[in-house]
Amino acid sequence: MPHRIESLRKNLDRLETDFDTLASSIPQLAWMADAEGNIFWYNQRWYDFTGTELDDVEGWKWQSVHHPDHVDRVVAKVKQSFAAQLPWEDLFPLRSADGVYRWFLTRARPVRDDNGKVVRWFGTNTDVTEQKNIEERQVLLMREIDHRAKNALTVAQAIVNLSHADTIEDFRAAVSERLGALSRAYGLLADARWESADLKKLVHDEVVRVAGRDNPHVEIKGKSVELRPEQAQTIGLILHELTVNAARFGALSQENGRLEIDWRENESRITLNWRESGGPVTQAPDRTGFGTGVIDRLAEDFDGRLLREWRPDGIAVTLSINSGEINDTPASRTRVPIAASANRKPRILIVEDEPMTALDLEMRLSDANYDVMGPAGSLLGAKNELEHGLPDIALLDTNLRGEKSYGLAIKLRSEGVPVIFCTGYEELEDLPESLLDCPVISKPFRDEVLMSTLESALVREKV
Repeated sequence: MPHRIESLRKNLDRLETDFDTLASSIPQLAWMADAEGNIFWYNQRWYDFTGTELDDVEGWKWQSVHHPDHVDRVVAKVKQSFAAQLPWEDLFPLRSADGVYRWFLTRARPVRDDNGKVVRWFGTNTDVTEQKNIEERQVLLMREIDHRAKNALTVAQAIVNLSHADTIEDFRAAVSERLGALSRAYGLLADARWESADLKKLVHDEVVRVAGRDNPHVEIKGKSVELRPEQAQTIGLILHELTVNAARFGALSQENGRLEIDWRENESRITLNWRESGGPVTQAPDRTGFGTGVIDRLAEDFDGRLLREWRPDGIAVTLSINSGEINDTPASRTRVPIAASANRKPRILIVEDEPMTALDLEMRLSDANYDVMGPAGSLLGAKNELEHGLPDIALLDTNLRGEKSYGLAIKLRSEGVPVIFCTGYEELEDLPESLLDCPVISKPFRDEVLMSTLESALVREKV
């Protein structure tokens, strides 16, 4: 009999050793609790990860390694599962021995006796931090793709709205070519993960496409200079307009015509020189066309300095823009103080950082009998506009090159100015509760939605 007892003890010791080895070999943190949920055992991986000992976390003291923002929710849910004797599953962060929180998917299952009564619980914590991070990045990526797609459609819409031609065929060709220029700029941005675009490649893409490679009448000089995304698409369109005009009406339309392009970056400014010679006599146009409008908007939104020379044998253009961060609207923009008159046009403040979209909105709302303030491309630019008086209504892009316009909206609302948000995002993040009732217009803009929303906001404010 003693021999048999000793044999059973050895078997039990071996089984316990095998269990501990197995429990410590699995990648999860593991634990066991009694029928009431008091934890009495953890595997070694738990202790290694948390840096605790059994006395620190037995019973319900495991809450000490839970994130304070989640622990109350976790305790409430696990108690509910234990009381109902149902399996428990939850996702929450646990603090590691070095103080870093990692996310764990936790599952616990009841162990029952022959009568179906719960005698203990067995649980595991699986580290899913990397998986959760990947999922969050995917969500952010899809959100950003959706936003960029809508912004691209909005810019394309602006190109269509701002383009003019004498015939349908000419209009179709002009729009198609401009969309092609936009697409090429987007291609360069995509190659650089939408962080920047090389001005040298942008110039070559537009000029060589029209003038041909190794054209002896075209000289291009300049080093690689990185442009911000919002600059790249606008400068791409400007280069397209200059090149097309040179080919159709300027120096490149003549056998002996010549085009010289050079640029340099100095003290946070990029200066580009466009010189045509040997072409027809040039003169200033009698109306502002698409290209002129885009160039003028660039000069305003990117702290630009623009000089045109209508020379006898070809146009010369010098364009200088700020290559750093732009936080203000140029002081050259002047604004007449708002006069108190019952018959004046309703004055609308436009705050939009995408130049083409801003120009399109300005034209649309001017045609709809609004007096436009701005457009401002930044929060400080909007502040400059407001120094001349309050608008009757404000149309604000929600994200201005990384800055939210919510603070500006709150200030305007406090002054009695109705605010409408325009955005390419499906949902507005972190929108203050005081702004939840502000109307939101999605990009690209539909005329009927834009106008009806503005009219409704003005009427509601008067009431």
